[in-house]
Amino acid sequence: MMKRTPLEFPSGETIEIDLRQFTVRLDFHAARRLTVTVLEGDNAGFTDTVDYEAKPVRPDVVALSWQEHIGSTIVHIVDFVNGETLTFVTPAHGGFLRLSGKITSRSGPRAL
Repeated sequence: MMKRTPLEFPSGETIEIDLRQFTVRLDFHAARRLTVTVLEGDNAGFTDTVDYEAKPVRPDVVALSWQEHIGSTIVHIVDFVNGETLTFVTPAHGGFLRLSGKITSRSGPRAL
């Protein structure tokens, strides 16, 4: 049985995800912190540094979640083998988004 304890992405790892409506970059830091930056599309230029939690779903698939300081909550189900993500967002202003996207780049140290 797979251990479901929280994971920590290595500091310095970067992942870019194209979600069609917008493209985000996740920069991972020590102590389960990340900086999310919206590179293109809706809310381009938005950036926030937050605590995150990552848990394994199965080998090479991770549930990654956080809450932004503006109140939005984000959950990514990241499939590293297929380079895909399912993303669920509850925006601070209300509503609910169900998105799917592609990992367009991944760089830095990789421990997961």
